[in-house]
Amino acid sequence: MLDRDRQIKLLQDLIQIETIDDHEKQVVDYVTKLFAPFGDRVRITRVPYQGDRESAVISIGPTNGNFKLGFSGHMDVVNLGNVKAWRDEPFSGKLYDHDTKMYGRGTTDMKSGLAGMIGTLLSLLEENIPLSGELRLLLSVGEETGQWGAEELTKEGFVDDLDVLVIGEDSNLDISYSSNGDIDYTITAYGKVAHSAQLGVLNAIDNMADFIQLANQKLRHLPRVDPKLGPVLHNITMISGGDQINSMPDKVVARGNIRINPLYTVAEIQKVLESAVTEVSKLPQHRFELQYDYLGEAVSGDTSNQYVQSAQQMLTNILHRPAKLVTESGTTDASKFVNSPTPPTIFTLGPGNDSCHQVDEYVDIPDYLQATEFYEQFAKKYLTK
Repeated sequence: MLDRDRQIKLLQDLIQIETIDDHEKQVVDYVTKLFAPFGDRVRITRVPYQGDRESAVISIGPTNGNFKLGFSGHMDVVNLGNVKAWRDEPFSGKLYDHDTKMYGRGTTDMKSGLAGMIGTLLSLLEENIPLSGELRLLLSVGEETGQWGAEELTKEGFVDDLDVLVIGEDSNLDISYSSNGDIDYTITAYGKVAHSAQLGVLNAIDNMADFIQLANQKLRHLPRVDPKLGPVLHNITMISGGDQINSMPDKVVARGNIRINPLYTVAEIQKVLESAVTEVSKLPQHRFELQYDYLGEAVSGDTSNQYVQSAQQMLTNILHRPAKLVTESGTTDASKFVNSPTPPTIFTLGPGNDSCHQVDEYVDIPDYLQATEFYEQFAKKYLTK
């Protein structure tokens, strides 16, 4: 491993690059400079997205070896919320509590995991450790708003030949082997503008209520229930429409979220949702328009997988306590990586805690260093002779 001070400085530098839904290219520029001294021992592919946004793939070790290990992390962070509520500058990377915690947006989600993986590649290079296979780090844009980078990296084939892919997303140092998928959608119900005292005109709010009732009926009672992640979940989370109290609206817009357990595919759930739209549209004066905003597959894992088992044993030794195998109700870049025609074993393991997306986000330094130790040990296990 890099020494403690360098590993901490690496994370501070990443935190101080402000990447709220943008500017990931600045992270790529910074990381590229870190690897510049190693010349052709490092292969860097930059993958432009748009504007100041850019993903990257950094790899070391022979490409013709018998094992290919992937690391992955996203570079974007969420917005700050109420800036005045933060105890200090949100992009400071400040240490506090006797240097046991680092403070700032992105410390938990997920620049600490990313910094641990970057540090692992640097350490292997500096130690001149001969590798028998390839270690490939995927740095992605836009995970928080649609996993655009992971989708593009998957389409370009950077996942296809990997044997294992470790995502450094915050997991409280547990190993997440399975996770839900996600559909976000927007639906518009159309009606007719009319005075609220007028009879015989069905307003768009009533139409939307009919859709919500039917969609809930269809999606909340699907038969396949995952023993860990439970049933498919459906919720309308945003709704807007109407101009004034005595006029019926001609349009109402709602946004819905569906959490898909690993027993269903996105395509299967789309058919259920679309059947609800088709049925309710047959009612008199009912017209709807459906738009998909995000589609992410569930990740189906297996606790008996040899690499998951190996990771659990290794992490147990590092933590000096039993490492947990868990499922994740949310989604990560894994929901795009599984769309590879030949997806690898994928699991999530990273430092972090429940402060992600909150004011005063922080990461525990011991957790950060232990995660980094895991990344390096796992790489050495599968990539050294």
